[in-house]
Amino acid sequence: MTDKKKSPITRFVAWFTKQTVLWSGLMIGIPVLLAALWIGLLIWIWDTPDINEKFSDPANAKLSRSEKGAMLAEAITYQFRRRLDDQGSWVPNDLVVFFDRNAACAAGIKGEPGGIWYMTTEIFEVFSDRTARIGGSSQDDSRLTNAAKKFNYDPRRWGISWLGGADSEHEYALGFEDFDDYVSDLQAGKAVSNVRPDDLAALLAEIGGQNGAMDKIYSRLNDAQKVPPKERRQRVYSAICASAVAADTLSIIRSAYATDFEQDSLAALDEAIRDLYRVSQLYPPVVLNGADDSLWLVNHARNIAAIMSATFDPVLDAARSLPGGEVAR
Repeated sequence: MTDKKKSPITRFVAWFTKQTVLWSGLMIGIPVLLAALWIGLLIWIWDTPDINEKFSDPANAKLSRSEKGAMLAEAITYQFRRRLDDQGSWVPNDLVVFFDRNAACAAGIKGEPGGIWYMTTEIFEVFSDRTARIGGSSQDDSRLTNAAKKFNYDPRRWGISWLGGADSEHEYALGFEDFDDYVSDLQAGKAVSNVRPDDLAALLAEIGGQNGAMDKIYSRLNDAQKVPPKERRQRVYSAICASAVAADTLSIIRSAYATDFEQDSLAALDEAIRDLYRVSQLYPPVVLNGADDSLWLVNHARNIAAIMSATFDPVLDAARSLPGGEVAR
Protein backbone atom coordinates (compact mmCIF):
# COMPACT_ATOMS: atom_id res chain seq x y z
CA MET A 1 0.00 0.00 0.00
CA THR A 2 1.46 3.37 -1.04
CA ASP A 3 1.47 6.40 1.26
CA LYS A 4 -1.27 8.04 -0.86
CA LYS A 5 -3.60 5.08 -0.33
CA LYS A 6 -3.03 5.11 3.44
CA SER A 7 -5.54 6.89 5.60
CA PRO A 8 -4.51 10.17 7.23
CA ILE A 9 -4.57 8.47 10.61
CA THR A 10 -2.24 5.70 9.42
CA ARG A 11 0.16 8.21 7.89
CA PHE A 12 0.13 10.27 11.08
CA VAL A 13 0.79 7.21 13.24
CA ALA A 14 3.69 6.20 10.97
CA TRP A 15 5.13 9.70 11.03
CA PHE A 16 4.66 10.02 14.78
CA THR A 17 6.32 6.65 15.36
CA LYS A 18 9.36 7.62 13.27
CA GLN A 19 9.67 10.94 15.08
CA THR A 20 9.31 9.24 18.45
CA VAL A 21 12.02 6.72 17.62
CA LEU A 22 14.29 9.45 16.22
CA TRP A 23 13.91 11.85 19.14
CA SER A 24 14.02 9.06 21.71
CA GLY A 25 17.28 7.91 20.17
CA LEU A 26 18.66 11.42 20.26
CA MET A 27 17.46 12.03 23.81
CA ILE A 28 19.08 8.80 24.97
CA GLY A 29 22.05 8.71 22.63
CA ILE A 30 23.34 12.25 23.12
CA PRO A 31 23.51 12.03 26.93
CA VAL A 32 25.13 8.59 26.66
CA LEU A 33 27.66 9.96 24.19
CA LEU A 34 28.38 12.97 26.39
CA ALA A 35 28.74 10.71 29.42
CA ALA A 36 31.16 8.46 27.53
CA LEU A 37 33.20 11.46 26.43
CA TRP A 38 33.24 12.79 29.99
CA ILE A 39 34.33 9.43 31.41
CA GLY A 40 37.04 9.26 28.77
CA LEU A 41 38.18 12.75 29.72
CA LEU A 42 38.28 11.80 33.40
CA ILE A 43 40.36 8.72 32.61
CA TRP A 44 42.73 10.90 30.60
CA ILE A 45 42.98 13.59 33.25
CA TRP A 46 43.10 11.35 36.31
CA ASP A 47 46.14 9.52 35.07
CA THR A 48 47.05 6.56 37.30
CA PRO A 49 50.74 5.95 38.04
CA ASP A 50 51.96 3.12 35.88
CA ILE A 51 53.33 -0.13 37.35
CA ASN A 52 56.37 -1.31 35.38
CA GLU A 53 56.72 -5.05 35.89
CA LYS A 54 60.36 -5.16 34.80
CA PHE A 55 61.42 -3.48 38.04
CA SER A 56 60.29 -6.55 40.00
CA ASP A 57 61.64 -9.18 37.58
CA PRO A 58 63.78 -11.74 39.52
CA ALA A 59 66.08 -11.92 36.49
CA ASN A 60 67.40 -8.48 37.48
CA ALA A 61 69.61 -10.23 40.04
CA LYS A 62 71.63 -11.72 37.16
CA LEU A 63 72.43 -8.36 35.56
CA SER A 64 75.90 -6.88 35.67
CA ARG A 65 76.72 -4.15 38.17
CA SER A 66 76.44 -1.48 35.47
CA GLU A 67 73.12 -2.84 34.21
CA LYS A 68 71.73 -2.90 37.75
CA GLY A 69 72.81 0.69 38.29
CA ALA A 70 71.17 1.79 35.04
CA MET A 71 67.90 0.11 35.95
CA LEU A 72 67.97 1.59 39.46
CA ALA A 73 68.40 5.05 37.93
CA GLU A 74 65.50 4.37 35.56
CA ALA A 75 63.23 3.13 38.35
CA ILE A 76 63.82 6.20 40.52
CA THR A 77 62.92 8.56 37.66
CA TYR A 78 60.29 6.40 35.93
CA GLN A 79 57.11 8.12 37.18
CA PHE A 80 58.70 11.55 36.82
CA ARG A 81 59.68 10.96 33.19
CA ARG A 82 56.34 9.34 32.35
CA ARG A 83 54.43 12.38 33.58
CA LEU A 84 56.68 14.66 31.56
CA ASP A 85 56.28 12.60 28.38
CA ASP A 86 52.62 11.55 28.52
CA GLN A 87 49.50 13.56 27.77
CA GLY A 88 51.01 16.84 26.66
CA SER A 89 53.53 17.32 29.47
CA TRP A 90 52.39 17.26 33.09
CA VAL A 91 48.80 16.55 31.96
CA PRO A 92 48.42 19.54 30.51
CA ASN A 93 50.02 22.30 32.58
CA ASP A 94 48.81 20.76 35.89
CA LEU A 95 48.45 24.19 37.46
CA VAL A 96 44.87 24.83 36.36
CA VAL A 97 42.44 24.40 39.27
CA PHE A 98 40.49 21.70 37.42
CA PHE A 99 43.61 19.57 37.34
CA ASP A 100 44.36 19.86 41.04
CA ARG A 101 44.83 16.11 41.40
CA ASN A 102 47.58 16.19 38.80
CA ALA A 103 49.11 19.31 40.26
CA ALA A 104 49.24 17.62 43.66
CA CYS A 105 51.13 14.76 41.99
CA ALA A 106 53.43 16.91 39.91
CA ALA A 107 53.86 20.60 40.54
CA GLY A 108 52.33 20.88 44.00
CA ILE A 109 49.71 23.28 45.34
CA LYS A 110 49.83 26.03 47.96
CA GLY A 111 53.51 25.62 48.62
CA GLU A 112 53.30 21.84 49.12
CA PRO A 113 55.54 19.91 46.72
CA GLY A 114 53.91 17.41 44.40
CA GLY A 115 54.13 13.72 45.29
CA ILE A 116 55.96 12.44 42.20
CA TRP A 117 58.21 15.47 41.87
CA TYR A 118 59.11 15.55 45.57
CA MET A 119 59.81 11.82 45.99
CA THR A 120 61.85 11.66 42.78
CA THR A 121 64.05 14.62 43.61
CA GLU A 122 64.69 13.48 47.19
CA ILE A 123 65.59 9.88 46.27
CA PHE A 124 67.54 10.93 43.19
CA GLU A 125 69.75 13.23 45.27
CA VAL A 126 70.80 10.27 47.42
CA PHE A 127 71.38 8.18 44.29
CA SER A 128 73.47 10.83 42.53
CA ASP A 129 75.48 11.61 45.67
CA ARG A 130 76.37 8.05 46.65
CA THR A 131 76.12 5.55 43.81
CA ALA A 132 78.11 7.00 40.91
CA ARG A 133 81.54 7.84 42.27
CA ILE A 134 84.32 8.20 39.71
CA GLY A 135 86.79 5.42 40.38
CA GLY A 136 87.94 5.24 43.97
CA SER A 137 87.69 8.97 44.55
CA SER A 138 84.95 10.87 46.35
CA GLN A 139 84.06 12.87 43.24
CA ASP A 140 80.49 12.53 42.01
CA ASP A 141 79.62 12.05 38.35
CA SER A 142 79.03 15.64 37.20
CA ARG A 143 76.16 14.59 34.91
CA LEU A 144 74.12 13.20 37.79
CA THR A 145 74.97 16.16 39.99
CA ASN A 146 73.74 18.50 37.27
CA ALA A 147 70.61 16.39 36.64
CA ALA A 148 69.75 16.51 40.34
CA LYS A 149 69.98 20.31 40.28
CA LYS A 150 67.82 20.57 37.15
CA PHE A 151 65.15 18.21 38.55
CA ASN A 152 64.93 20.36 41.69
CA TYR A 153 63.90 23.41 39.68
CA ASP A 154 60.61 24.95 40.83
CA PRO A 155 57.85 22.98 39.02
CA ARG A 156 55.43 25.90 39.30
CA ARG A 157 57.41 27.75 36.63
CA TRP A 158 56.11 25.37 33.98
CA GLY A 159 55.87 26.90 30.51
CA ILE A 160 56.28 30.53 31.66
CA SER A 161 59.80 31.35 30.51
CA TRP A 162 58.38 34.32 28.60
CA LEU A 163 57.79 35.99 31.98
CA GLY A 164 61.50 35.96 32.63
CA GLY A 165 63.86 33.38 34.04
CA ALA A 166 64.08 29.71 33.17
CA ASP A 167 61.15 27.43 32.48
CA SER A 168 60.90 24.16 34.43
CA GLU A 169 60.04 22.13 31.31
CA HIS A 170 63.31 23.31 29.75
CA GLU A 171 65.28 22.68 32.94
CA TYR A 172 63.94 19.14 33.33
CA ALA A 173 64.75 18.38 29.69
CA LEU A 174 68.34 19.49 30.26
CA GLY A 175 68.48 17.32 33.36
CA PHE A 176 67.33 14.27 31.44
CA GLU A 177 69.93 14.92 28.73
CA ASP A 178 72.69 14.54 31.32
CA PHE A 179 70.85 11.67 32.99
CA ASP A 180 70.39 9.74 29.72
CA ASP A 181 74.02 10.35 28.77
CA TYR A 182 75.13 8.82 32.08
CA VAL A 183 72.80 5.82 31.75
CA SER A 184 73.93 5.18 28.15
CA ASP A 185 77.57 5.19 29.24
CA LEU A 186 76.68 2.97 32.18
CA GLN A 187 75.04 0.40 29.92
CA ALA A 188 78.09 0.53 27.66
CA GLY A 189 80.49 0.06 30.56
CA LYS A 190 81.90 3.58 30.26
CA ALA A 191 80.53 4.99 33.52
CA VAL A 192 80.68 3.98 37.17
CA SER A 193 77.94 2.29 39.15
CA ASN A 194 79.22 1.83 42.65
CA VAL A 195 76.08 0.72 44.50
CA ARG A 196 77.37 -0.79 47.72
CA PRO A 197 75.16 -2.23 50.49
CA ASP A 198 75.55 0.96 52.56
CA ASP A 199 74.36 2.97 49.53
CA LEU A 200 71.27 0.77 49.31
CA ALA A 201 70.73 1.34 53.03
CA ALA A 202 70.85 5.11 52.44
CA LEU A 203 68.25 4.85 49.67
CA LEU A 204 66.00 2.72 51.87
CA ALA A 205 66.39 5.16 54.77
CA GLU A 206 65.30 8.01 52.50
CA ILE A 207 62.12 6.05 51.73
CA GLY A 208 61.26 4.60 55.13
CA GLY A 209 63.38 6.47 57.62
CA GLN A 210 62.60 9.23 60.09
CA ASN A 211 62.62 12.62 58.32
CA GLY A 212 62.96 10.86 54.98
CA ALA A 213 60.88 11.72 51.91
CA MET A 214 58.04 9.32 52.66
CA ASP A 215 57.94 10.37 56.30
CA LYS A 216 57.31 13.97 55.25
CA ILE A 217 54.55 12.92 52.84
CA TYR A 218 53.06 10.78 55.62
CA SER A 219 53.22 13.64 58.14
CA ARG A 220 51.31 15.95 55.82
CA LEU A 221 48.72 13.26 55.25
CA ASN A 222 48.46 12.42 58.93
CA ASP A 223 47.73 16.09 59.69
CA ALA A 224 45.25 16.39 56.82
CA GLN A 225 42.22 16.66 59.11
CA LYS A 226 43.59 20.00 60.35
CA VAL A 227 43.41 21.66 56.91
CA PRO A 228 40.44 22.60 54.66
CA PRO A 229 38.83 19.78 52.64
CA LYS A 230 40.34 20.82 49.31
CA GLU A 231 43.84 20.91 50.73
CA ARG A 232 43.18 17.58 52.44
CA ARG A 233 42.23 16.07 49.09
CA GLN A 234 45.41 17.43 47.52
CA ARG A 235 47.49 15.79 50.25
CA VAL A 236 45.77 12.48 49.55
CA TYR A 237 46.57 12.82 45.83
CA SER A 238 50.17 13.68 46.63
CA ALA A 239 50.57 10.65 48.91
CA ILE A 240 49.13 8.31 46.28
CA CYS A 241 51.62 9.49 43.67
CA ALA A 242 54.55 9.48 46.09
CA SER A 243 53.80 5.84 46.88
CA ALA A 244 54.33 4.90 43.23
CA VAL A 245 57.85 6.37 43.18
CA ALA A 246 58.74 4.66 46.46
CA ALA A 247 57.38 1.31 45.23
CA ASP A 248 59.33 1.51 41.95
CA THR A 249 62.58 2.22 43.80
CA LEU A 250 61.99 -0.54 46.35
CA SER A 251 61.08 -3.02 43.62
CA ILE A 252 64.33 -2.63 41.73
CA ILE A 253 66.39 -2.70 44.93
CA ARG A 254 64.58 -5.89 45.95
CA SER A 255 64.91 -7.63 42.58
CA ALA A 256 68.40 -6.54 41.51
CA TYR A 257 70.22 -6.52 44.85
CA ALA A 258 68.38 -9.31 46.71
CA THR A 259 71.59 -11.20 47.49
CA ASP A 260 72.84 -8.27 49.58
CA PHE A 261 69.97 -8.66 52.06
CA GLU A 262 69.34 -11.09 54.87
CA GLN A 263 66.74 -13.54 53.65
CA ASP A 264 64.36 -12.87 56.56
CA SER A 265 63.96 -9.21 55.59
CA LEU A 266 62.87 -9.85 52.00
CA ALA A 267 59.37 -11.22 52.69
CA ALA A 268 58.42 -8.13 54.71
CA LEU A 269 59.94 -5.90 52.03
CA ASP A 270 57.81 -7.64 49.40
CA GLU A 271 54.68 -6.91 51.43
CA ALA A 272 55.66 -3.25 51.79
CA ILE A 273 56.11 -2.96 48.01
CA ARG A 274 52.70 -4.52 47.39
CA ASP A 275 51.05 -2.12 49.83
CA LEU A 276 52.67 0.94 48.26
CA TYR A 277 51.67 -0.15 44.76
CA ARG A 278 48.14 -0.77 46.04
CA VAL A 279 47.99 2.80 47.36
CA SER A 280 49.35 4.13 44.06
CA GLN A 281 46.35 2.76 42.14
CA LEU A 282 43.63 4.37 44.29
CA TYR A 283 42.06 6.77 41.79
CA PRO A 284 38.25 6.83 41.75
CA PRO A 285 37.91 10.43 40.49
CA VAL A 286 34.26 10.93 41.42
CA VAL A 287 34.65 9.68 45.00
CA LEU A 288 37.89 11.56 45.52
CA ASN A 289 36.11 14.79 44.71
CA GLY A 290 33.37 14.19 47.26
CA ALA A 291 32.38 16.27 50.27
CA ASP A 292 34.42 16.63 53.42
CA ASP A 293 32.57 13.77 55.09
CA SER A 294 32.84 11.44 52.08
CA LEU A 295 34.38 7.99 52.37
CA TRP A 296 37.73 9.25 51.19
CA LEU A 297 38.59 12.59 52.63
CA VAL A 298 38.43 11.61 56.29
CA ASN A 299 38.58 7.84 56.71
CA HIS A 300 40.65 7.03 53.66
CA ALA A 301 43.20 9.74 54.37
CA ARG A 302 43.79 7.99 57.68
CA ASN A 303 43.79 4.58 56.02
CA ILE A 304 46.42 5.63 53.50
CA ALA A 305 48.51 7.11 56.30
CA ALA A 306 48.23 3.82 58.20
CA ILE A 307 49.27 1.76 55.16
CA MET A 308 52.22 4.05 54.46
CA SER A 309 53.42 4.00 58.07
CA ALA A 310 53.17 0.19 58.14
CA THR A 311 55.75 0.03 55.34
CA PHE A 312 58.37 2.02 57.23
CA ASP A 313 59.53 -0.71 59.61
CA PRO A 314 60.00 -3.41 56.92
CA VAL A 315 61.96 -0.94 54.78
CA LEU A 316 64.18 0.08 57.72
CA ASP A 317 64.62 -3.54 58.84
CA ALA A 318 65.83 -4.34 55.32
CA ALA A 319 68.22 -1.37 55.50
CA ARG A 320 69.59 -2.50 58.86
CA SER A 321 70.19 -6.02 57.53
CA LEU A 322 72.76 -4.59 55.11
CA PRO A 323 76.42 -4.02 55.99
CA GLY A 324 76.67 -0.38 56.99
CA GLY A 325 72.92 -0.09 57.43
CA GLU A 326 72.85 -0.06 61.22
CA VAL A 327 72.61 3.74 61.22
CA ALA A 328 69.21 3.68 59.43
CA ARG A 329 66.50 5.10 61.69
